[in-house]
Amino acid sequence: MLIENDLIFAFLNKFDENYRVAWKIFRKIRDGELRVEASSVSLIEMELIYRSEGRESQLFRDLAALVSFKNILFIPLTPEIALTSVYLRRELGLTFFDSHYAATALKLDRKIISFDKVYDGIEGLKRIDPRDLVKIEDY
Repeated sequence: MLIENDLIFAFLNKFDENYRVAWKIFRKIRDGELRVEASSVSLIEMELIYRSEGRESQLFRDLAALVSFKNILFIPLTPEIALTSVYLRRELGLTFFDSHYAATALKLDRKIISFDKVYDGIEGLKRIDPRDLVKIEDY
């Protein structure tokens, strides 16, 4: 299952409305209860966002925290994923990064963990709401 950057950003920001859910999921990842993949493109998105927000001083710390999780496998961008992402942007109007995450998930097991409902409309892709991975009373 691919984790989308909305889950990563929620985990890295204690003020995010989804922080507690993300924290619970990342605890499961840390403890080996959940093994996930992340697109290497997510690292580029992080760099661009942090730079545009003038938060590059936090970037090193947050990237180090993210890559310290042993049960996250970063999937490299391949020509096949790039072609699929272009197709998804053209045909479905997805954003640049959403198209890359969808294309990567489609190449893997066709599952993506995300709060973003944009993935619900992609044939062959199953979005898993992060809240469904933790008990309601936990958050």
